[in-house]
Amino acid sequence: MKTLYERLEPEVLEGLEWNSRRWHGATDKIVSELSSHKFWSDLKVGTIQAVITFSDIPFAKITANTFRFGENIIKDEK
Repeated sequence: MKTLYERLEPEVLEGLEWNSRRWHGATDKIVSELSSHKFWSDLKVGTIQAVITFSDIPFAKITANTFRFGENIIKDEK
């Protein structure tokens, strides 16, 4: 099973990489957390908020399921 970091949607990964130029401390922590977990439900609320903030996800894509299940952030494994 892949880690959450390995399953990031391409636009989320791109946003994190772009923001790492200026906010490398915060984005490094996000990458570390996502790389050490395989299940979205294992993340802390603060980590989820940081992922949303530093990945520059369009506001229209943020739903209740984004917080609950990582919808629009994590690709489903098939």
